[in-house]
Amino acid sequence: MIYTKKLLKWLKMDNCNPVKLPIPIGTVLKPDIESPLKYNNATVYLQIIGSIIYLSNCTRPDISYAVSQLARFIAAPGESHYHLSKQLL
Repeated sequence: MIYTKKLLKWLKMDNCNPVKLPIPIGTVLKPDIESPLKYNNATVYLQIIGSIIYLSNCTRPDISYAVSQLARFIAAPGESHYHLSKQLL
């Protein structure tokens, strides 16, 4: 729980609202060619995904499906993937 709070504070999402199921099971994400992330946000996306992978392996196996879907786009993330990663947190 402390690790998650640190992640949210780092992203300035301290006061965010919880979501019951961030990505419904069975959802398959597609490449977001129309709106690729800029360099700064792509770096933040990589850090978020790495942090969420650590979190899902250690304490939250219930989010592993969502993490695996988002991790597929590490090489070329789009705006939609970035927003979903923040929603997952």
